[in-house]
Amino acid sequence: MLKDFNHDLVKQLSEDSSSLYRYGAYLKNAAECPECQALWRKMKETDEERVRLLTEEIKRHIGANKFE
Repeated sequence: MLKDFNHDLVKQLSEDSSSLYRYGAYLKNAAECPECQALWRKMKETDEERVRLLTEEIKRHIGANKFE
C-alpha cells in the first residue's frame, strides 16, 4: 500500500492528466468564442506544468527510495 503522500501525488497526476485529454474537446466546442479558447489554452498550459511538477516529485521520491 502506498503511503498517503505518495498516493496523493499519483492521484493528482491522474486527475491532471485526464484534464489534459479533455482540452481538445473543450477547444473545439469553443470554436465560436476566442476568449473561451484562450481560457482553455491557458488552463491546459497550467495543467501541463502541474503534470511536469508532479512527475518530477514522484521521480524524486522513487530516487530517494521513498515511494512506498
